[in-house]
Amino acid sequence: MAKLFDFIISDIMRIEQFANYKFRKRDSMLIHKKEGMRLSIELDHWIDDSSSSLVIYPIYGVRFDILHKWFEKFSVNTLQDQRDRASISFSGDMLCQQEEFYFKQNKEHYKDDFYKLQKQLLKNSEYVFSTYSSLEKLYANVIEPILNKNVQLLDVGADWIFIDLALCKLIQPDKYDCLKQILLDHIEFMYKRGEPNVLDYYGRLDEIFSYLENHRSTT
Repeated sequence: MAKLFDFIISDIMRIEQFANYKFRKRDSMLIHKKEGMRLSIELDHWIDDSSSSLVIYPIYGVRFDILHKWFEKFSVNTLQDQRDRASISFSGDMLCQQEEFYFKQNKEHYKDDFYKLQKQLLKNSEYVFSTYSSLEKLYANVIEPILNKNVQLLDVGADWIFIDLALCKLIQPDKYDCLKQILLDHIEFMYKRGEPNVLDYYGRLDEIFSYLENHRSTT
């Protein structure tokens, strides 16, 4: 599997649009860093025994450091995990596109299979990286629908709550209290159903919110 995957990565790195990207082997991620932000394509992969194929599952992510660094002192995750986290990410399925790409280990039909992967990598990365290319765009696409109650909130995880609050505080501070109340109500819902990620932070919410609301690095 490793040799075939390495061969595919080598071909991806030859694509002109990814010329400025670096490949991070430890998590199979293509990365392009800009000032205070990171564009990434994680290439999760495994062997499908039923088809004797290597499966590649891309995940497209955008990270704005300012939304995460303030939270490092509170996170239950390792510092590395915290810094690897994207502000927002999408699989192909979330974009209504193909999500898994199959490559025969003997490289049969490799050219056609690689073309399909390349086409989707370019299409999906261009969409995600342009749609969420700034904090303002992230706010418009993530926070405004929450405030307008046009989106169903995630009922798992917790970090996204603090990321969203930090984003609102930066871009539209006059909407912060409204968003905070919406998310507090949702936190209570998740707490009552025993969402483990919320349980990790529930007893420290006042401390976390106080730090976010008063810490200068997020203003």
